Amino acid sequence: MQQDTLKLPPPYTLVQALGTDVLEDAAALAPEMGAGALVLRQAPGLLAFAVVLEPEQPLNVAQMAFVLGMTALGDALAAHCPPARPVRFVWPDELRYDKARLGGGRFRVAPGCAPDEVPDWMVFAAELIADRDHLQDPGEFPDSLSLKEDEFDPPESIVATFASYLMLYFDRWAHDGLDAVTNRYLMRIDPPLLRGVRRFEGDRLVEITPSGGKRYPPLMEAMGQSGWRGDAGPKL
Repeated sequence: MQQDTLKLPPPYTLVQALGTDVLEDAAALAPEMGAGALVLRQAPGLLAFAVVLEPEQPLNVAQMAFVLGMTALGDALAAHCPPARPVRFVWPDELRYDKARLGGGRFRVAPGCAPDEVPDWMVFAAELIADRDHLQDPGEFPDSLSLKEDEFDPPESIVATFASYLMLYFDRWAHDGLDAVTNRYLMRIDPPLLRGVRRFEGDRLVEITPSGGKRYPPLMEAMGQSGWRGDAGPKL
């Protein structure tokens, strides 16, 4: 993908990654470039992008921007994949397509920010398995798949649609409340909840079913525990 083929709506500023980790690159750029900087990296087998955010709420509320990022990512992929195959989440940060791992989301907050303080910046990053061309036998890794194998639309379409959805969902949060967006995230969580209710209580996912209830760990604590990522990106 060439940089000039990706058209982002304002106020995004496209930045090509200099390092191997878009989250680290975006965090380094955040104090200087501010909100809307979108760092893009394409490497063999990987599509990764990260966007800088500047929240107005204290961290204990602003951290829910991660949920908005995952929602925008899931909806963007659903808009650019073959129909009738589900895009799902494993709480809180793994993304699966047709039950196989496709990637996930990551998050970084400006250091030294207390829960009741407004962060100077935050970063949401997405990492997706773009292809598995380097594998001699992809069938040895049945728990993962790639954008190329499953004939997703071009990467620039996915990134541009993600950026548009993210803007839309922040606008909905501001005007209609957080539940107007988080409900879209909750409906994608695996396994589907056949009887009962999923909801957020603050930053905790809560399930209430006829057989009882379950409270998950706080959002920031739960990130990274699903094990979808290795040192170089999504696990195959």
